[in-house]
Amino acid sequence: MPELEVNFLLFDLDGTLVNSTPAVEKTWSDTVTVHNEKYPESQIDLDEFLHQTHGSRTVETFRKWFPYRPAEQSDIAMFEQGIVTNYGSWAKEVDGASRLLTSLTEEFHDNWAIVTSGTTALATGWIKTLFGEEYQPSVFITADLVGKGKPDPEGYRKAFELLRLQSKFGEDATAVVFEDAPTGIAAGVAAGFPVIGLATTFLKEKLLAAGASYVIEDLTGIKLSRVNDRVLISF
Repeated sequence: MPELEVNFLLFDLDGTLVNSTPAVEKTWSDTVTVHNEKYPESQIDLDEFLHQTHGSRTVETFRKWFPYRPAEQSDIAMFEQGIVTNYGSWAKEVDGASRLLTSLTEEFHDNWAIVTSGTTALATGWIKTLFGEEYQPSVFITADLVGKGKPDPEGYRKAFELLRLQSKFGEDATAVVFEDAPTGIAAGVAAGFPVIGLATTFLKEKLLAAGASYVIEDLTGIKLSRVNDRVLISF
């Protein structure tokens, strides 16, 4: 059984703690269908689109694939709210997430953060809907709080620094990232952290190729224990 001993645990949200992929992909499928009907001269292949955009911020997806669409913060928030409103019942927790979040919240409150490509409204909405408001971490980095999305490491670096500043740990503090997407894995690696990949969305081979140090199927095998000021992760 592999083990890691770190100060902080940094989690992606969608595909890592929450399986909202069916709801998100259905929303994007609807969007691509409308685009292809309206702009037949610039057809978008849905499979390729989903492969390239998973783990990216909605604002960046709009700018690259739908540059004619308004992409202000209010526009993105409205689009993402539609995911929950129209297809929220399609979302489920990743197996083992509730048990893990309970442990993190009760025993390791200052040792973990979420770093997501979703907006604050969408990300907190998923947590409240599937787990409960009390399971939100003290450090919650969303698309609204960074200038560059994944695969840029800004989000993970920001979460790490905020956790380090609110704790007593110095420059030698360490962290591990939990991610399900190649773009997120690239962000974690670029931030300088080992990454545990979850094969909930992509095949194990893709996650390893992206730089994951380990790959697990879900969160059911994760066990946490405290070793002095650090967290021992067994999986």
